[in-house]
Amino acid sequence: MAIKVSEILNKKIYTTQGYYVGEVYDAMIDTDKAVVSGIVVSDVYRGCLKDKVDDPSKKVVIPYRVVEAIGNIILVKLPKK
Repeated sequence: MAIKVSEILNKKIYTTQGYYVGEVYDAMIDTDKAVVSGIVVSDVYRGCLKDKVDDPSKKVVIPYRVVEAIGNIILVKLPKK
């Protein structure tokens, strides 16, 4: 199933355990393979990855392979800490 990048922008991201991660800011594209390779996440400072950033304006990239589902929100399965 194909999804436009514009359709996922600003969607809330949660873990499969129900923890808030952030919001989709952008997507990273692997141009050699023509696939999405990662999701750029904003609002990380308010989410479960806040210990990974020291500046509230910073964004993080999570690999697209951790995405479990995309609907009204995006569910990701992050590795255990």
